[in-house]
Amino acid sequence: MARSVDKNLKKLPLGAIRPTGWLKDEMLHMCDLQKRLGVLQGLVKNGEWISGEGLPKYARGLTLLAAALDDKNLKDRMTGFFQPILNSANEGGDFGPKQGHTVTPKIEAIKALLCYYEYTGSERVLAFLKKYFKNQFNTYEVTSLWHDSRARLLEEIPALEAVYRETDLEWLQDLGEKLRDSSNDWFKLADKFLYKRPAHRYVSVSALKRIQKTVAIYEKDELPPKVKPLTPEFVEKQWKKQIRAVETNGVNMAKAIKYPCTYGRFVGDDALKNLSLRIVASLMRNHGTATGMFTSDTHLAGASPVRGIDVEASVEMMESLIEVIKETGDFACADLLERIAFNVIPAACFEDCSAVQDMLLVNQVEASADRPMAHCETDFNNAYFTRKLNRGAVAVLSAYPLYMQAACMVKDDELNFLTYTPCEMDISVGGSKLTISERTGYPFRNSVVFKVEYADGDPEVKINFRVPKNMSMQLISCGQVVASGTKEISVKCVLRTGSTFMLKMNIPLTVEENTDGTYSLFKGNVLMSLKVPHDAKHDAKDRRVIFLNFVKKWNIAPLLARRAKGGVRSLDEEEITVVNNVSSIPFSFEKPPFELRIRSKNVINWDYDVNGYTEIPKKPVFSEETLERTYLPFGCSLLHIAQFPKCLR
Repeated sequence: MARSVDKNLKKLPLGAIRPTGWLKDEMLHMCDLQKRLGVLQGLVKNGEWISGEGLPKYARGLTLLAAALDDKNLKDRMTGFFQPILNSANEGGDFGPKQGHTVTPKIEAIKALLCYYEYTGSERVLAFLKKYFKNQFNTYEVTSLWHDSRARLLEEIPALEAVYRETDLEWLQDLGEKLRDSSNDWFKLADKFLYKRPAHRYVSVSALKRIQKTVAIYEKDELPPKVKPLTPEFVEKQWKKQIRAVETNGVNMAKAIKYPCTYGRFVGDDALKNLSLRIVASLMRNHGTATGMFTSDTHLAGASPVRGIDVEASVEMMESLIEVIKETGDFACADLLERIAFNVIPAACFEDCSAVQDMLLVNQVEASADRPMAHCETDFNNAYFTRKLNRGAVAVLSAYPLYMQAACMVKDDELNFLTYTPCEMDISVGGSKLTISERTGYPFRNSVVFKVEYADGDPEVKINFRVPKNMSMQLISCGQVVASGTKEISVKCVLRTGSTFMLKMNIPLTVEENTDGTYSLFKGNVLMSLKVPHDAKHDAKDRRVIFLNFVKKWNIAPLLARRAKGGVRSLDEEEITVVNNVSSIPFSFEKPPFELRIRSKNVINWDYDVNGYTEIPKKPVFSEETLERTYLPFGCSLLHIAQFPKCLR
């Protein structure tokens, strides 16, 4: 096996990028969220790890926030939440929560510990990981792996690579091969994607429930009477029944996107990264939505805008996209990353992040605990939760720090600006150290100003600027247009302290046709949603649960031009733009950063289906009269209508 060589882009170290502007405001709201979650029971009890996957996921989000905000209190809290994980190890190196026997919490803990190590350089964590990997290597043949544990084995590869980089122990590469051989074959699935329809076409809801029940039984501390012991033969038999359920699970699939990239880097096979691009393309072609995220409630659900988008899977998708961008430099993945960050994450949260969903829908007229999901094995719930350790709330802690990692990546003497966000960056490139500030209101505004706050010399570097989808861009220096482009702008220049340059973006309103034949409106990668007032109330039985309902007509569609010019559809009449301030509540419903007034029509036969969802009619009927309606960024809405039937003049 070849030694790992990172020949592609490199992320900046944790803590090297610090948010400013609207992004810092969002992270501060997330910081308030983590405080509320951290004091709740369910993560740690009497100093011991009791919560399965919850504790490591929370601790990782806390670490990413602490690194981004450079907050001493957060750093102290982060260290405290890692102690129960570190203290759970036995003399042989194995570790895990006090309750349960599944390997999945350990896999999530390894991810969290790697994050902690990358940020702090803790020798204790490095020794901990080395000892655990040695234990895993020695006991691997007698370890029973199935369901999510088997699906997620390759999550350990980045930590294996980090330990190998520090120790050069050859058996770590052998362990990596064992993980690859025992894991679900995601590489085969990437090469030939099998699941082109919703998951219930491949595995029934009753089968999913039986699998879930079986897994739950064997995760208990003590097996009930007359239950078969967990022998290797029994595990293998069960695994064959579980493969389709595992492969169509949204969180598993979102994680698996990065495996060809991370494993290929570890073994020195640069060609494997192309499989990651194929998974992304297959998911978006068959299950993609206008938000940039595929549906999964909790399994792959097709392209309908009234099927669920799993918030935890969305954050895992962001992490995978970062790795794919790093290895491939693929701009389409950067567009998806922006779409999830600008649309899914803010829409899943109240504007101050005081409540978070586990699931959201692109077309969602209510947030409810009562609406059944016809093809879901669990009780589908898209209500908002406050002061509760729900999956979505824990997951979103990591979202914006992950997104920020794509702001700048380096390669030799190149700077690559792949997303645009208000921040300050410490960068080492071409043998020099730089501090560059990025001042911007993007995606709500159309200019980005870069300033070299510090340079320890006069490095000559190549700078590559990605141009986001459906936009054009100009690079301006000293008042002159230096370069322009619609895909990428590249220049060579000498950077000195005080150097300033600006990107000017042209961000037209665009109309895109979705996979299911519906249409959506975009300003850059910001999805637009119909603005409809809503009513909110707490559940009488559980005050942590908040229900929402639209209180006015929602069955509206923007009026599109009858003829498409050059294959591109546009509005029938030009929109009217209303610009508001970008406040400390960036994704505000009442005062969004901007709104659009668009000529629209009522859709007469667009109503609730038998399950109470708003499936778009195959043959929509529109009113004769038109009316001007307001559309706002999807992330500013708690309820949404953002995929519309084709409505022509």
